[in-house]
Amino acid sequence: MSSRLPFARLAGLSIAVASLALATMGVAQENPAGKGIKRMAAQAIDANPNLAYSPYTLLVKYRAGTTEDTRAAIRAQVGGMWLDKVQSMPGLEVVSTQIEPSLAAKSLSRMPWVEYAEVDYVVRADVIPNDAGFGNLWGMHNTGQSGGVVDADIDGPEAWDIFTGNSDTVIAVIDTGIQRTHPDLFANTWVNPGEVAGNGIDDDGNGRIDDLYGWDFVNNDADPTDDHGHGTHCAGTIGGAGNNSIGVAGVNWTVKIAALKFLSSSGSGSIANAILAVDYCRLKGIKISSNSWGGGGFSQAMYDAINNAGAQGHLFVAAAGNNNSNNDSIAFYPATYNLDNIISVAATDRLDARSSFSNYGATTVDLGAPGSSIYSTVPNGYGTMSGTSMACPHVSGAVALLWGYKPTWTRQQVKDNILGTVRPTAAMAGRTVSGGVLNVFNSLVAAGENPNTAPTVDIKSPASGGSYQQGVSISFSGSAVDPEDGDISDAIVWTSNLDGEIGTGANISVSDLSVGGHIITASATDGGGLSGNDSISLTITAPSTLPAAPSNLVATKLRPGVRLNWTDNSGNETGFRIERQVRSGKTWGGTTLFTLGANVTDFTENPGTGQFRYRVQAFNNAGDSAWTGYLNVKL
Repeated sequence: MSSRLPFARLAGLSIAVASLALATMGVAQENPAGKGIKRMAAQAIDANPNLAYSPYTLLVKYRAGTTEDTRAAIRAQVGGMWLDKVQSMPGLEVVSTQIEPSLAAKSLSRMPWVEYAEVDYVVRADVIPNDAGFGNLWGMHNTGQSGGVVDADIDGPEAWDIFTGNSDTVIAVIDTGIQRTHPDLFANTWVNPGEVAGNGIDDDGNGRIDDLYGWDFVNNDADPTDDHGHGTHCAGTIGGAGNNSIGVAGVNWTVKIAALKFLSSSGSGSIANAILAVDYCRLKGIKISSNSWGGGGFSQAMYDAINNAGAQGHLFVAAAGNNNSNNDSIAFYPATYNLDNIISVAATDRLDARSSFSNYGATTVDLGAPGSSIYSTVPNGYGTMSGTSMACPHVSGAVALLWGYKPTWTRQQVKDNILGTVRPTAAMAGRTVSGGVLNVFNSLVAAGENPNTAPTVDIKSPASGGSYQQGVSISFSGSAVDPEDGDISDAIVWTSNLDGEIGTGANISVSDLSVGGHIITASATDGGGLSGNDSISLTITAPSTLPAAPSNLVATKLRPGVRLNWTDNSGNETGFRIERQVRSGKTWGGTTLFTLGANVTDFTENPGTGQFRYRVQAFNNAGDSAWTGYLNVKL
């Protein structure tokens, strides 16, 4: 490949050349010249769903400050071009390669301007072959049908007595797409409010033109129609229209479902496109995604994408996997990424047992949900599927229902509620974090019975009633604990009735408070807008004026005595002390103190004969003092 540069040359490339700016700040970019390569990658994955990674693409993250010229030189090493740039992670690109991807990633990772390079793993819809099915929704309401255990379900009907959904709640199904024209789904299809249909313009500025219903990252177009069936099945569990006399009822009877297609008709797709789908959620402010897929190795780029979405309040609900293995020991991504905005879901069957295929993990899988023989929507009809893929939308649907019920809650409040209200089961005990199965009725009851509570604020130190001299540093320490938000001590705001705000955080130090009586208040506000506070009183006194050391200490010998004179340098003394020491060999000792009034600046005494030394101390009523140096006298 004639375009290849020597690896050694890359290390010396200058970073002084200005980088090319993105065409639109804050927008994901796609390189039109790379559409053919992306199409080849999609076709290769579709033809062979068992591929470990894409044969044509890589994920490359450049270090901050890497210029466009340097990036181009790095891409040239593998004969590639950039295909996509991920807006939420500056420096991350999807890059094509003309050499074997694992070798290309290894070589690029060694370069000084590359933070990491990795293969574009292929992941798959997390579904197993269908079992002969049941024509009813035992996962929503188990009456013992077909040998099931009564109430081995999520208590859907009980929950719907409280709430059936909110049309303002949007959930993304990151999957094979959705048949939005399905009679049980079209009413709950999300329509992008920022786009004008068919005008050929990126109206909402998110890098996608006419993305009215979501986006197809496989074919790079605005039509995320399901050509597999998996995504439509998941969507029906999340939001099949309820009480409409046909088909199924989802966990939400009313909700808005955005279709983000990154899995092809074979049920497989690339991590690069999964990242773009997650970033789409972040750009559009979609707070929930349902992710019934997994596989491949650890991807730093995928981790970063989920983490970045989490920073914007996004909850990523993921299938735990169908390998009947322990995710604590053998990671299954993306469910096993150690991120607090992920909820990992195992599957259960109609007997309340763990589905035989379902992965588990006492520290890595959060809860169980119905996943065996689940009846739901499929393109142009209804069908039964099994897998943690089917368990995942039960939980993501419950997240949407709860967030619709409590729209001001934070993602952590929602997650804590979902995990804290499970129905404990023997099958999930010791195999999941929560030890139980999703119960959406418990979730709504807990949300209703436990409205947002104000935080409790406690000033730990200093004690109330203390007195401090101005200029002395005072350390303040406090805590703020909220029933819903947990420890929010870092959000404490400290104020004084005399000086206003004096600092923020759990611990502050202040030395410039005004002289006078203060009421110091520590206050904190939780995610729901409620505040708590605690107060103490302090007194700040004026600082004492320290006396200056006397100077010009001189002695006049008067036989048989000595007269000392000194200069009063500050004028705020209340008295002086005279210290006389007697020389005995090499040691000075036998100190004698004479205390004199403030107006005396000379002193006469008759110590007898010998070798003496004197010094003068000025002092005030506060006990502050300053000494002259010693003056030797021999009589």
